[in-house]
Amino acid sequence: MSINWGQVYSGPIGQILTDLNPQVFTQMATQESQTQLQSLNSRASADQTQINAWTTLQSDAQSFNSALQTLGDSATYNQLQTTSSSSNVASAADSSAQAGQYTISVQSVAQSEIDMGSAANLAVTDPTATLTQSGSPLTGAFSISTGGSTVNVTLPSGGTSLNGLASLINSNAASAKVGITATVVQNGQGQYVLEVQGNQTDAPITYANVTGSPLYALGLVSSSGTGTQNAANVLQSATPAEVSFGSQFNAANAVTSKSNTFSDLIPGLTVTVSAPGTTTLSVTPNVSAMANNVQSFVSAWNQWVSDTQSLAESGQVVSSGSGASQSFSYQTNANQVLKSGIPTSVMNQVQGVLASYTTNSSSAYSSLADLGLSFDASGKLSINSQTLTAALQTNPSAVQAVFSGLESALQPSAGTGVLTGFSLGPTSTSGEAIATLTAQNSSIQNQVTLLNQNTTAEEQRAIVQYGQWVNQVAKYSQQYQLLNAIYNQNSSNSTTGG
Repeated sequence: MSINWGQVYSGPIGQILTDLNPQVFTQMATQESQTQLQSLNSRASADQTQINAWTTLQSDAQSFNSALQTLGDSATYNQLQTTSSSSNVASAADSSAQAGQYTISVQSVAQSEIDMGSAANLAVTDPTATLTQSGSPLTGAFSISTGGSTVNVTLPSGGTSLNGLASLINSNAASAKVGITATVVQNGQGQYVLEVQGNQTDAPITYANVTGSPLYALGLVSSSGTGTQNAANVLQSATPAEVSFGSQFNAANAVTSKSNTFSDLIPGLTVTVSAPGTTTLSVTPNVSAMANNVQSFVSAWNQWVSDTQSLAESGQVVSSGSGASQSFSYQTNANQVLKSGIPTSVMNQVQGVLASYTTNSSSAYSSLADLGLSFDASGKLSINSQTLTAALQTNPSAVQAVFSGLESALQPSAGTGVLTGFSLGPTSTSGEAIATLTAQNSSIQNQVTLLNQNTTAEEQRAIVQYGQWVNQVAKYSQQYQLLNAIYNQNSSNSTTGG
């Protein structure tokens, strides 16, 4: 809160104190330090901008190098794709399969058993009401078995509802780790019945009344006896997936799976069946995936070119018009951050290698131009997709040879070459520039910290000095007022006496 000195002291004293308030006094006392701080912060900001620029170009070059290495790797050209003549019958994901065609017949898909009770002996119209038979709550005990495991269920003496029985079965099955699930469903006559589903495709479900005949009352079995029985109404039998090679199913050579997925049917393929029928799986080179790798290479190069031109070039020549009316002009780059000529020089060297390299082979595909890759006036690459696709389909090994040769030309040996020298490791050109600027920036930050501490101390001293100065001014003001009062009194006496 500032003081209105004009109300405290009238005349010139009040004006002086108003003009020279604590804020103005402190600013005057720390003006030199603040100027130094602004200069240091400006230098730190400029250093950080350059660090960011070098880091961007380093990352661009590394991405380009990584894309080049991918295209020089033979594994890139071993990518396969699988198509099915009947996609609703089978699909496959390729890994290391041999190219070719495989015809398979699907006899069945994997499914677990589903059994449904009936309302013939016990009609249920409310699944939340207690189950009754002959006027008394339904009681007794039964067991359900599947896959070698059994769950035992005893109905409460006071009875339970159909929903409650389903919950009891599921709870006991979970505790006994038996793979069955009971649900309550409504049949076409609007009555509620119990449905039991297994979770194994190779394990049928069996039932047994232990005491009483609750399973018979619920219509799950056809007899009230205590022996083991199959379900009275099997909606779906437990069957594994079953396939064989050839256009006709051959049971003698069939392969089964508990799921609809076969991982060992065809080496290198994972085949998933979805319906019975016959399909032919065709395993072919994945030209689209290979072309995408080339596109990644082109995109990485173009990004590096774009960032180099934006961050490191002072300007560039641009053309307008065409033919006889074509003209050229030089445009200054107002956004240039790096004054070093190294980034542009490296870019030009790499472009020179890319444009001139050839494998000197008899193949029709021995250079980037042969693969459909060409440079525009700005140094960026574009792709003729038709030419590239033809090269990848006709001779993928020749395509690999071009990129493998470029990799060797740009990096003659481990850790050397124009590309490595610019971008890889702390001793690279970009790495050293970043390290130097970072150390310089750290030193500036230390100076800023010390100067901030000194400025704070100066501000504190200025406040003390301001207080002392105000006290002194206050004394002068009191003396001024006293002298002024004496003067006015003497003047008044002189006038009266005359």
